[in-house]
Amino acid sequence: MQRCKAKSKRSREQCKNYAIKPYGVCRMHGAGGGPKTKKGLQICKRASLQHGHYSQQSKKAMRFMRNLTRKENQFKEAPELFF
Repeated sequence: MQRCKAKSKRSREQCKNYAIKPYGVCRMHGAGGGPKTKKGLQICKRASLQHGHYSQQSKKAMRFMRNLTRKENQFKEAPELFF
């Protein structure tokens, strides 16, 4: 069996996994990936491939925590202003 042709950026060594025949690389380096039909391609184009870390809800939560932390730090610096 043929070995994967991909090489590591760090060690410059060749991948030790077996390659999938028509691709020349293993499954971890891109063999067989992607849609196979027109319908599959359309589904991939419509899919939301975002991680959600910057969704509207997530931004609102981060803003709240940032403001809370600011107020806490202001209180630590000058507690007399809050009473």
